[in-house]
Amino acid sequence: MAKSLLLVDDDAQILETAQDILEAAGFEVRVAGTGAAALDRLREQPCRVMVVDYNLPDTTGVELALQAQALCPSMVVLLMTGEADVELGPARGAIRAVLTKPVDPAALIEILRQNS
Repeated sequence: MAKSLLLVDDDAQILETAQDILEAAGFEVRVAGTGAAALDRLREQPCRVMVVDYNLPDTTGVELALQAQALCPSMVVLLMTGEADVELGPARGAIRAVLTKPVDPAALIEILRQNS
């Protein structure tokens, strides 16, 4: 059975490419382009791992991590960012790892296998 994850990014090309790569690696991937859509998906069907971009049109990945953890306390959150320095603040305990964009697909797959 495939391991389920939620991929959240407002860039449709990144979502499509990452979904293709991760599905080929055996993951069941659901996608969302906003924080609100991600929370809706989690309410519909919780998952073990969420990979979220830092900059979303309606929130930050840090804020989304806190909201998602409230819905799914045991979920692992991985944050992706193109920024050099990101302050996690109160989300430090909710975010397992910060990945710098562009994320190496092989490294992402390995991290997901370790955390799902």
